[in-house]
Amino acid sequence: MSDGLKITPETALERIFTVIREEASANPAFARRMLEAAGVTVTFTGAVAAQMADPILVASRSDYPAFREAFMTFSEKELKDLAKNFALATQEQIKSVKTKPKAAGLVDLLWEGANRKLAERRLRGSSP
Repeated sequence: MSDGLKITPETALERIFTVIREEASANPAFARRMLEAAGVTVTFTGAVAAQMADPILVASRSDYPAFREAFMTFSEKELKDLAKNFALATQEQIKSVKTKPKAAGLVDLLWEGANRKLAERRLRGSSP
C-alpha cells in the first residue's frame, strides 16, 4: 500500500504506533496482550481501565499490597465483572462479601481467585 510518497523512518514509526494505540483502545484483549508483553507493572486508571486489567497477570507480577492498590480504585460493579469474566469467584462468593467497603472484599476475592488460577497453571506447566 504505497502512495508513492517518501517519508522519514520516524514518520513511518509514528503511523505504526498510532495504529497500535487505536487497536489497543478498541480491543481490550489486544491491550491486555500488549501489557503482558511489556512485562512491567501497570497502574489502571481512566474509563477503560477495567477492560484492560487482567487480575491474573497483575497477581503474577505483584504482591498483595500492590495488587490491592491496583484494584481498589475500581467500582464494585467493575470488580464483580472482573471476578465473573476471569472466573475468579462464584456468584455466591461475590454475594457473600460483607466487608465495609465492599470493594475491599471483592479485591480479596480477585486476589484469591487469581492466585488459585496461577497455582493451577503451574501444576499444568503453563505460564501466567
